Amino acid sequence: MRKTVLFILSVIMTIPLYSRVIKTNKKVQRALPQKLPRLEEPVYINTFGADHRFGPITQHSNRDGHFFSTLIDSSLNGYGPYNPTPNPLAYALDEGYVAAYRQFQGLNATAGYIGASQSEDGEEWFTEQTLNTRYPTGEEEPDLPTATGTPQGRYPSAGFAPGGNPTAIWNEYTNTDHGGGTYGGYPLYTYDSQGIGEFSAWVNPFHMNNGCNTTPCDPMDLWISNSYVNTGGDTPTLTAIYAGWSDTPANYYWINSNFHANGYFLLNDPYVMASDAETDDNGDYLWYDFGNYTSSPDFHINEDGVGYMGQVSYTLNSDFEAPYSHTFFFKKTEDFGETWTSDGGHFNSGYEYISDETLVRLTDSLYTMFSNNPEDYPEQLWYPWAECDSIDEATGDSLTYSCGDSIYYSNVGGASFLTPGLFMYYDFDVKTDSDGGLHFVTVAVPYVCPDSVGGCEDSNGDGLVDSLYLEGRFGSGGHYYFYNPDPFDQPNNWKLTLINDLSETYYADWATSDIPHINSDSYPPQYYFFPEITFSGEDGSQVMWYAGYEGSAFTWSEDTMFYYPQDIDIYMKKSPDFGATWTELENVTNTPGGIFPDKQLECGIHLASTGADDHVGIFFQMADFYTETYPPATGYEDYMNRVYVGVYTNDAGGSGGGDVGTGNEEIAPTKFVLKQNYPNPFNPLTQIQYDIDKSADVTLDLFDIRGVKVKTLFSEHHQAGSHQYTLDGADLASGVYFYTMTANGISKTQKLVLMK
Repeated sequence: MRKTVLFILSVIMTIPLYSRVIKTNKKVQRALPQKLPRLEEPVYINTFGADHRFGPITQHSNRDGHFFSTLIDSSLNGYGPYNPTPNPLAYALDEGYVAAYRQFQGLNATAGYIGASQSEDGEEWFTEQTLNTRYPTGEEEPDLPTATGTPQGRYPSAGFAPGGNPTAIWNEYTNTDHGGGTYGGYPLYTYDSQGIGEFSAWVNPFHMNNGCNTTPCDPMDLWISNSYVNTGGDTPTLTAIYAGWSDTPANYYWINSNFHANGYFLLNDPYVMASDAETDDNGDYLWYDFGNYTSSPDFHINEDGVGYMGQVSYTLNSDFEAPYSHTFFFKKTEDFGETWTSDGGHFNSGYEYISDETLVRLTDSLYTMFSNNPEDYPEQLWYPWAECDSIDEATGDSLTYSCGDSIYYSNVGGASFLTPGLFMYYDFDVKTDSDGGLHFVTVAVPYVCPDSVGGCEDSNGDGLVDSLYLEGRFGSGGHYYFYNPDPFDQPNNWKLTLINDLSETYYADWATSDIPHINSDSYPPQYYFFPEITFSGEDGSQVMWYAGYEGSAFTWSEDTMFYYPQDIDIYMKKSPDFGATWTELENVTNTPGGIFPDKQLECGIHLASTGADDHVGIFFQMADFYTETYPPATGYEDYMNRVYVGVYTNDAGGSGGGDVGTGNEEIAPTKFVLKQNYPNPFNPLTQIQYDIDKSADVTLDLFDIRGVKVKTLFSEHHQAGSHQYTLDGADLASGVYFYTMTANGISKTQKLVLMK
């Protein structure tokens, strides 16, 4: 069994007398997860007649609110932006936005057309059709070197920088005698010679890979571009990483420009800048198990040419020597990617990393803060020694009692406890600030150790906990933000923040719901709901923006004992000071989940390449569940998806001195909202507040942790407005419960904890 260096306080070995007990029929994960294999898109099947009915269109707020969106186009499916690699929305300060995406051209057309849309204000958009009907090698539709003779564009990114031209970057799925390899990956770019605005003149595409000037391409089969256009000194610079799909183990190719004129980039030849088969100075492999636990790289370079490329991985010898953790490794450039660090760091590889000691120190500090202040962090996991305050109802005296967490899983014969450390998954975002600081936000979950089977012990005295399990479903799993202002010269100067807790999303049973995401039958949602960060482009600014999408409504099924997700929304926040402080997390879309097929799910989100101090753009898609384009659908990517760009405004920390809008100033509710009970945990009374936007028959049910219905708290007719219910838990046992409210056919669920 793999191990991680952990330093466990002796107190963690003691089971508290009155802990917060979590008992679940869900199993704890024993095997550490490998990275997700690359997804081969299914073949499009048209099953529609001429009278096909498309689903309704969602509108998000309006220009006077803190968030509004514009429906700019549609895509035949949702596979273009489903992972974090592409960058489909670019923004140049004071000039405007450019979006690149796969474009719907009718139910009888290919899914592979590339479209672009641009806007000066994020509100009025102008769309250009089918940018990829002609290849640089001279072929044109319907005689392109693809299986159908039609365009087969994949994974588009947008590029736009001050003083530059709107740019679209993607790869084509061509015949193997054209792009080479198994899937014929053929990377291209094009630009609008007219610049930003209503009138467009997109030129015929150019090669991104100089090795495609003669076919088949060399290097061959390049896919899934991670691309940017940013200001490099006095001129725009194009930088990109492509995955070599046919390379085993996987290689990742770096491409950058050395000249720019009027939208055209002169590009350097691709070279391998990262590989699953990378070796150290001794010729030994760098990564564990030939890269099966190694993420694809992400990178970002600032306007001075300073930047970082990062990967999450185990090292080859992580079973035997530090670093033992699945941690973050990174290289640095100071010349726009012309060169990267190639010596020093781990085994003189040029990679620095977050050490075990640093990761343990950071997480222990964070978990200790949660455990010392349980009333302030009721949704987080606590160490077993955590104590809560209460009032003796008979005497009025203050009482202190143990409330630390003990988790009992269906496949472990006893209690498991929170322990320092994190497991980082494979989706993350890297950004470099204007001062050269490294910002890294990742999907991660804490570890627990099973004390009942000796898993919290160090039986061989090597300083390692004997058994580690991943746990993100009962608090403290989600998006973690790391920051180091100078990670090479100050390798231990990291700061850590849990920027968004997604534990409820991780708990939900996506594969069995009516809104599964792709691969949900084999991979948990930690692989899907990725985070995004970006900076303001204003001079001297320290403003950062965060966005994530996640489940926002859930319900229990008494028949199946599954916890079903009902909705997905976009959540955002802002930091005015490079991550030192953040505004409150805000659900910016907050659309109702609805009943299938009338669901409103915002997915595949991507922040713009930059923002401003008080606003930022975000690209996202919404599935039309009336239009299934890849039957039988295994995820909402298998439907036609509508393409949106939203603009989120927040002047916190700026000249306006404002805070995140909460909507509390509205006179009447505009939608059905079930709020988190307060206090939580509670004993024995707690308040449940809820808003309904129109009169309805309202039912409130209480379920235990297994999903078994305990009782109906009430079922009665309510008028529109804000309401409150007092739950008395005097006759209930201590533990975790869920309360589900149903009104007008919509159900919403929240979790509560009773501690006596």
